[in-house]
Amino acid sequence: MKKSVAIVVLILLSSRLLAQDTLPQFNIRDINTKKILITWINPFGDKCIQLSVQRSYDSLRFFSTFYSAPSPELPQNGVVELKQPKGIKIYYRIFYVLDGGAYFFSASQRGDIFMEAQQTKPIGYNTTGSKDTLTTLIEKPVEEVTWISVYKNSKDSLVQMINQHSFKRFRDSILYRTKDTVLSIGNNQVILKTYIPKPVWRASPYVFTNHESEIAINIPQVKFHHYRLEVLDENGLAFFEIKQLREGNLILDKSNFLHEGWFSFNLYEDEKLKEHNKFYVPK
Repeated sequence: MKKSVAIVVLILLSSRLLAQDTLPQFNIRDINTKKILITWINPFGDKCIQLSVQRSYDSLRFFSTFYSAPSPELPQNGVVELKQPKGIKIYYRIFYVLDGGAYFFSASQRGDIFMEAQQTKPIGYNTTGSKDTLTTLIEKPVEEVTWISVYKNSKDSLVQMINQHSFKRFRDSILYRTKDTVLSIGNNQVILKTYIPKPVWRASPYVFTNHESEIAINIPQVKFHHYRLEVLDENGLAFFEIKQLREGNLILDKSNFLHEGWFSFNLYEDEKLKEHNKFYVPK
């Protein structure tokens, strides 16, 4: 009989340990009076190709993604979330996709009572508060973790906190997979600078400088719509206007312009902005 009981206990213990390794564990803890930190452990390594944090005001339905990890393969990571007003229930869960297409959801956790969760008794204690042989086997030592704060574009926007052991992989994934940059601004603090591509100017097909260095207007549909043209100075103020274009092909006299250089314009079709662009006035 005792042998049978021992076998059952070992089976239950093995099942519990395996269950802990099949889902990314995540935790919610307090940062300050306005923010909480949601952290998770990824046991799948590079097999995890997508990992998102979702929130809902219902424990089972209406979850929506508010954060997707740029480096889902990191073993530990975290994201900062604003606290909800007192009295509002909110739930969080982890959605993740593995290599091959399989996807899963973690169990949901209440975000508005995370302090209570931290005060509950840890796994490894029975109801009497004393340790027994079975629970001692599954206890793990708590390792003190250093977290690196990641701000986006400025120090006013804390968006993520990353475990120091995972930071190098996070930094490399940003540097080698994107055009963004990671800048250190102090101990355990970095700013993620988003790459903003320079706009590529394209000449307008309606108002442009032609080969004879003349300012030309070409509007094929002028007979079917009402067109109005505003020419703007370097301060963005309209200083020249044609209230209604009656001909499809016109040449603007250069004496209308204050100087050589770039001028912007607004072209309206039936009083709706059709194009905002610029043209160059040569000498």
